Amino acid sequence: MRDILRLSLILGLVGIVSAVLLTAAHNVTEPIILERRASDYRDALENFFPGFDSFETEELDEGQFDLIYDQEGDLMGIMATVTASGYDGDILYNLALDEEGRIIGMKIVSHTETPGIGDVIERDNFQEQFEGKSYEDPITAGDDVEIVTGATVSAAAMINSIRQTTEVVAVNFLDVEVVEIDFAEVPDGTYQGAAQGFIGPIEVEVEVSGGEVVGIEVLEHEETATYFVEAYPLIPERIIEEQTLDVDTQTGATASAAGIVNAVENALLQALGLEDEVEEEPVEEEPVDVDIGAVPDGSYQGSAEGFFAPIVVEVEVADGEIVSIEIVEHEETPEYFREVNPAIPEQIIEEQHFDIDLETGATGSARGIVNAILDALSGALNNGGGGEEN
Repeated sequence: MRDILRLSLILGLVGIVSAVLLTAAHNVTEPIILERRASDYRDALENFFPGFDSFETEELDEGQFDLIYDQEGDLMGIMATVTASGYDGDILYNLALDEEGRIIGMKIVSHTETPGIGDVIERDNFQEQFEGKSYEDPITAGDDVEIVTGATVSAAAMINSIRQTTEVVAVNFLDVEVVEIDFAEVPDGTYQGAAQGFIGPIEVEVEVSGGEVVGIEVLEHEETATYFVEAYPLIPERIIEEQTLDVDTQTGATASAAGIVNAVENALLQALGLEDEVEEEPVEEEPVDVDIGAVPDGSYQGSAEGFFAPIVVEVEVADGEIVSIEIVEHEETPEYFREVNPAIPEQIIEEQHFDIDLETGATGSARGIVNAILDALSGALNNGGGGEEN
């Protein structure tokens, strides 16, 4: 019994001493960490806003926003400090925007994403894709910003957070007007709308009766099912219950939830005849199909627009089949492009058609390769009307 009491006492003393030491270490290191962060932040301000004179801090639910002024007191831009929910935890970052809301640059302050995969968000070739974009741009994965397969959640989290931050800045600091929707003014009927979700567009159908939204159904989406169940049906239920679009979107799948809200808003805007206020998703043109079996044997070149610039391919046809595809020229980002080359050519050669999966993590480049191949074969069939025979 005495041994047990003695052991308990020793363990208790060890615990107390450990707690005291940890507290002391924290008290010593915390001011150093805070001072270092403040210094790094000041350096970031100087980098993004050379010669700035002062800044004024505004705290919003979405984060901290510093309004940057020059010596004449004119607004130079805004520095946002925002947290995005990544794959392994929170991503804290700074986003610098000029006085018109265009992105100047960004800086990752801290994150816990997987080294070698999720830390793609720190790379220059990822961050530079956002420069020059504003609240007027869709800023969507695969169309405006390429993401790497394996780091989809980390990259998509940043893309969605940055898009939302540009909108917050526009509405709160650049006097961009927000259209308020009065449900009571919406005629009875069923309406459809779409908006960007976490991964892709979300399409909804909204039923209005007696001046109230009485039904919301998600018709189509590309979200990850395990996350989407967090947002659907919670968000439709909240909108119907509260009869407002100003609902809490913190569901565990915030970007999907916001996508549902925005899709409902777009449906109602169209119902009210306010189509000009709807943020339309880019419409992808369906490529012209080619009968491979009708293409004469030979090697042909074709080109089509990739994510950054034209992609040139060389296609070899033998006995009515594509037997090889070579990328001759491109200006895509190598780290992203290797996700689609040789993946896309291999799929086409294996399946001998063009209705293939383009969701590679670099969709813009993948689509460019397919269209370049179609251009080569169309030219072969049309006597040089697009492709060139070698």
